[in-house]
Parts: sequence; C-alpha cells; structure tokens
Amino acid sequence: MGKVRRPAGTDYFYRKDILTSREYRLYKKKEGGRLTPYERAARLANKLIKVTPSKKGELEGAIKFTGLRITPGSVSSLFICTIILFLILSVPLFINGVLTRTTNFLFGGLGVIILGLMVGYYLRRYPINLVKELRIKASSQVVLAVLYMVVSMRVSPNLERALRFAAANISGPLAWDMRRLVWDIELGIYYSADQAIEGYIVKWKPENEEFAEALRLIKDSQTQLPDKAQRILDEALTIVLEGTKTRMKHYSQDLRMPVMVIHMMGIVLPVLGTIMAPLAAVFISDLVRPEHFIIGYDIVLPIVIMWFITTTLRKRPVTFSEVDISRHPNLPRKGTFVVGKRHIPVLPFSIIILAMFVTPPLLYFSQHQDVFFPQVNEEGTYVAVNDPEPLVSLVMSMLVIIGIGVSAGLYCLLSSAQKLGIQRNVQKIEGEFELALFTLGNRISGGTPTEVAIEKSLDDIKDLKIAGLFRRTLRNITTLGMTFEQAVFHPQYGSIRYYPSKLVRNILYAVIDTARKGLVYASEGMLRISRYLQNIRETQEYIRDILSETVSSMKFQAYFLTPIITGLIVAMADVIILVLSRLGTFLEGFGFTESIGVNFAAIAIGAPSITPSLFQLIVGIYLLEVLAILAIFLTKIGSGENRIEQNYNIGKMLIVGVMIYAVVAVFASALFGDLIKESLAGLGI
Repeated sequence: MGKVRRPAGTDYFYRKDILTSREYRLYKKKEGGRLTPYERAARLANKLIKVTPSKKGELEGAIKFTGLRITPGSVSSLFICTIILFLILSVPLFINGVLTRTTNFLFGGLGVIILGLMVGYYLRRYPINLVKELRIKASSQVVLAVLYMVVSMRVSPNLERALRFAAANISGPLAWDMRRLVWDIELGIYYSADQAIEGYIVKWKPENEEFAEALRLIKDSQTQLPDKAQRILDEALTIVLEGTKTRMKHYSQDLRMPVMVIHMMGIVLPVLGTIMAPLAAVFISDLVRPEHFIIGYDIVLPIVIMWFITTTLRKRPVTFSEVDISRHPNLPRKGTFVVGKRHIPVLPFSIIILAMFVTPPLLYFSQHQDVFFPQVNEEGTYVAVNDPEPLVSLVMSMLVIIGIGVSAGLYCLLSSAQKLGIQRNVQKIEGEFELALFTLGNRISGGTPTEVAIEKSLDDIKDLKIAGLFRRTLRNITTLGMTFEQAVFHPQYGSIRYYPSKLVRNILYAVIDTARKGLVYASEGMLRISRYLQNIRETQEYIRDILSETVSSMKFQAYFLTPIITGLIVAMADVIILVLSRLGTFLEGFGFTESIGVNFAAIAIGAPSITPSLFQLIVGIYLLEVLAILAIFLTKIGSGENRIEQNYNIGKMLIVGVMIYAVVAVFASALFGDLIKESLAGLGI
C-alpha cells in the first residue's frame, strides 16, 4: 500500500481513520487464508459429483453475503455425497439384520439413513444459516458503525473517510465486511464511495432495513447545506436506535412461547419421563437399558434443546456490542486469574477439585460394582442387587456430579470474574462519559479556555469514575505543559491509557479533531456527541427493561426450579426402587412368582435394568448440560455475544444449581426412605 498523504492538522483523527497496512494484511489474511472444513468438503464433493441446482437464488445470495469460496453447485454436490455416504454405511446393518433376523440392526440401518438426511439437510442449509449467524454478530456493531460514520461526517463531510473511520474502529464480521468495501474502492471495483454505499445498502436492506436507511441518509447528507446535513445525520442515528427499540420489543413479546417450550421440553417432559423410568425399567427391562437413558437424556435431549435455543436466537434483532477490553493493562491472560502481578492458571485448581470429589466414588464403586452397574445372569436377565447402604451409594454417585459441576463452574468463574469486573468498570465509564462530555462542552461553549473548563467540570463530575480521566488530563496540561491533544493521547503519559475504552478513545479523537477548527466547534461537537451517547444509553436501558421479565424467569428456572425438580426425581426414583425391592422380596418368599407369572427376583432391585446410582449419574449429567444451555440462552438474550459474561453465568449456575440439586436429592431420599421403611415394617414387609 502506498503512502497516504494526510490532510494538515488531522494527525490523530486520521491515524485512526486510515486503514493501515497491518489492517490490510489482516483483511487479506482472512480473504485469502486457508479454506474452512465446509469449503474443503464442498469443493471435494464438487469434484466427485457435479450438480447444477435448478433454483440457486437464495443459496447464491447467501454465499455472496458470507464470502464463502464455493458455488451453489458445490453445496448441492455436498448434499448428494452426504446422502450417498450414509446410505453406504447403512448397507452392512441392513444385510446383518436380514441374515440374522435381528430387528436392532434393521432399526440401526434406518437410523443411519435418517441421520444422513439430517446431516445432509444441515450442510445444504449451512450458507443460509451462516447468514443469520453473521447478521447477529455483525448487527451488534451496527449502532457503533453508524455512530462513527455520523461523527466523522460531522468533522468532515467525506463519505469515504467516514467508511474508513468506522471500518477501522469496529470489530467482528461487520468490520471485515466494511474493510472489504473500502478495499473494493481502492482496487477500483467501485469508482466512488457513493457507488460502494449504494451496493452496500442493497446488500443489507433484507437483513437490517434500519441500517440500510441510515447509510442512505449519511450518503445523502453530503449534498445538503450544513444545517440540513446535521439534521439528516442526527436522523440517521435516530432511525437505527428507534428500529432497535421496535425490533427488540417485538422479540421480547415473541420470547414467551420459546421460553415456555424450553421449559416444557427441557424440564417438564423429562420429569414425566424420569418418574416413569424406574417402572419402565422393571416391566420392560428387555427394551429399556442404561444406554437408552444415556442417549436420550445426555445426548439427544440436550441437542434438541440447544437446536431450539439456537433457532430462537437467530431471530434476535440488532443489539449492542460487547465492550472491548483488549487494551486494558490489567487484563488476565486466557485461562488465568491475576494475583498481584502473577497470572495464575485456573485449570490445575479445577483438576485438583475434580480429583478430590471423584476419587472416593471411584474407590467405593470399584469395590461395590454390583450396586452401580446392573448385573446380568447366565440367562441374560437382570438379577436382584441387595444394596445394604443405598443412601451411601447415592451420595457417592452424587459426589461425581458435584465434582464435575464445581470444578467446571470454578474454572468458568475464575477465568472470567476479573475480566467481567474490568468490563463492567469500562461500561460504567462509558455510561458516565456522556455526562462528562456534556459538562465540558457546556463550559467551553461560554468561551472558557480548555484548561479552565476541565478544572471547572471536575467539580460537577467529581463523584464519577470518569473524573479520573479529566484529572490526569489536567495534570498533564499543568505540570508537563502538554496540549489537550498530547495530554489525552501521549503514548507514555496520556490519560486515555488508564481508561482503555475504545468508544471513549474514538470519540475523543473526533472531539480533538473538531477542536482544531476552534473552541466553538469543539463545544458544539461535544454537546451533540453527548446527546448521541445519551440516546444510545436510553435505548440500552429500554432493551434491558423489556427483557427483564424473560431474564428473571430464566434465572429462576436455572438457579432453582431445574435443580429442585431433578433432585426430587432422583429421590423419588430411589424411593420407588426401595418399595419394589422390599415388595418383591416379600412376595418372593410366599411363592407368588409362579402363580401370577411375574419374575419378582428381577423386581427385587426395583429397577432391574438400571441401578439408583447409575440413574442419578445420568440425571446429574443432564442437569449440568441443561444449566450450561440455560446460561448461554440467558446471556445471549440479555447481552448478545458476550463470552465473558456467558462463562461467568455458566460458572455461577453450575455451582449453585448442582449444590441445590445434591441437597434436595439426598435430603428427600433420606427423609422419604425412612418413612417408607417404617411403613413397610408396619406391614410386616
């Protein structure tokens, strides 16, 4: 990239405005980097079988939007190859089933074909689903992109410059998308920024109409008189914010049904199933085995819930981006937490805690395998197991779940708690920046010199965290003789180093660049930008308010309802097993087995195809999976793609949920177990 000539007096702003050679290399690395597994698979399938789809409009549009380096024909080829592959895999199962006359093999072959159809359909829809995923990720930066473009256009009504400034300062898929647009202008694909924006509006209009309309207004503001151009720019940001409010309001209303479905599918229906599980395992033990419970509860059901949640989240409208804390000097490295100046890895602590909880159950069940694994006699039927200490076995099995939940939760908490604290601190600073900017703008508007205006503004904002930024700036000006620009952005002593907010940094770049025209322009820019930030903050608060009911319901479900219900299920299963065990032994002694045709030797353990300890382990793993899924759902509804908050919520929910589950299960099992024993003893059983 050749050297770019900077306009005089725009060093700081233009430094952020120009896409540097480093950013160009990042763009080219993504554009010309290694193919993704999906792209490689599609290209390979296209070499094996060439397919020309009859209708490729939607698929072609999705491929173009996502930037996948494939064609609609290669996607169709991948779909056909996937179906053929699974058909080939099912042939041995069908042949074996026919030769041995075993229905399990026939059902297995049919299951492989159904799985192949599902995988093929997923691969066929992958580009279209990727558009929705990218839209969600990109939309989180839409408001900031419009804000930066509006701020840049206020400083200098140059559309290409505004594009560069926004592309250089946002992140995620939208940043890459806008950088690609800028480099298309550089390469001559578009002869002007106006033409590039026209194409960009057409691209985004089906995905986000408000964003497209805001871009159109920003483009049109170039040709208007200054006063009218300012009103049009204000309207551009207002349209995005009002559209965000409307979309999120409708989304929150539509969330009631999905939340109810998740509650029914994730809790109520599994509860009904687990209540019947011990009885089903007794009377149809040939059909209901432990692997069926494992596949159903720990694999299939979580996948179904996760699929439904993902489908619900794809409809989530534009929201606000995660606060960027990557420049914070005290940010812990990945997988560590900071003590003093040392970065302590979290994983060893989690492994130690897991070993502490899991070692006693492993030793116990290695000596008492018959109370954990269902025993089968020579005839292939389950035999009765007499567990002298059922509560001890249950507690030992419970320790495994506690160990997994606490160790995983502790890892998530320790690796994210300090980062979340930094993130919330930066969020608070950004929330206060609007008031600080307004106060400073008011002081300067009266003709007060910058140094005096900062000093007087400190009296108004002395109780805010953002006041520290002003104090450091004032100290740099008074003691080091720096200009306002140097006092803020000096690489070693600049006050912005201690407040690593990307939003604050970029706004201050724009304010300082505006100040070059004079204090009147600087104060006007500060006041107007503070109103922009106020509108954004009000929109954020509105979204939190309309989502509060759903978020509260999900929190209650995750922290209390799910652990309590699953704990009661485990206790109920243990009680049912106890009753059937005692009853079976009692009737066996009277010789009722032959007379009524029921094998009470099998009934003697209560759940002959699954033991209480193994059943608790299956239900406990299901609980951990559901808690993690609910934490992800809760975070993405309220905060979008905020991985730090998501990991923190997962950690809290795992630890709190698994403790409530363990206490409820053990207490209820002990309480009702003693009552049942006394009742049966009174009947002479």
